[in-house]
Amino acid sequence: MSVKQALLAALSLTLFAFVAAQAADARDNSEGVRTRLVSLAKTNLGDCAPQPVCCPKPCITYRHRGPKLCCGCCEPPVQTVLLVKDPCTCCPVEVSVCLPACCKGEPTVCCGVGFLGRDVVNYEWCCGFSVRIAFKHSGDLIVTTWGR
Repeated sequence: MSVKQALLAALSLTLFAFVAAQAADARDNSEGVRTRLVSLAKTNLGDCAPQPVCCPKPCITYRHRGPKLCCGCCEPPVQTVLLVKDPCTCCPVEVSVCLPACCKGEPTVCCGVGFLGRDVVNYEWCCGFSVRIAFKHSGDLIVTTWGR
């Protein structure tokens, strides 16, 4: 073997050892990074889970027109919750109202567009008492009750 061949063999062995050491170091680092990524993914999994759709709770303004009770009987009014679908968010909105004791049965429900382009839902009972729910453009509600 000549000196030139011996130098080439030594150089190639040194280069091979250097590349092998670099590859082992890179493999160790990549396993560490991989392990850290897996552990981060496991701990942050709950934060990335899809959240349920949030329906904002509107501000409700109550107004009354006409006499307080429609039938004038001595029975106390009945607290009722009307479930109305918000036209903007399509979320159900619970509207609490006090109905006179004479309001029996299911009301007739009529939907439409009211003053200033507001979506309106009207509830009317056979005794003549009615509730009008108007959706403002801000998402808030105006609940107006009428008694006879």
